[in-house]
Amino acid sequence: MRRYTSVGLSPLVAVILLIAITVAAAVVVSGVFFNLASIAGRRPTAIIDQVKLIATPAGAGTWTVVVKNTGDVPITTIVASYPVATCNPGLTFTPLPLNPGATASAQASTASGCSLGTTYRIILTITFQDGSTQTLATQVTAAIA
Repeated sequence: MRRYTSVGLSPLVAVILLIAITVAAAVVVSGVFFNLASIAGRRPTAIIDQVKLIATPAGAGTWTVVVKNTGDVPITTIVASYPVATCNPGLTFTPLPLNPGATASAQASTASGCSLGTTYRIILTITFQDGSTQTLATQVTAAIA
């Protein structure tokens, strides 16, 4: 009797090839997934790190405001507004654009309208590079230096 030999791959080589193909496919799929997840997970957020209002008995005041970018998207503009306030200088924040993790600050003075012990409200409208906006509001009491 004559025995016929198989011309295909041995079972051991076939198993090793299947494992290698499975690992390579898993690496490709996980790379695509984590890349898409990082794009979808971008979040534009910021916080007001510090607000100070130093006033004089004569009514002059100096505002200092610090904003921190706590998100993943750069900040392009920060606009300050003061609802129903007489103590409202024009604040210009620098540096802008503000990269994630960095802080921007603004300091401005007004010659009158700030009363010691009075609490003033400030609203910051923050625009991010992706076009989204965030509104932050806080208040500060005018104190003497």
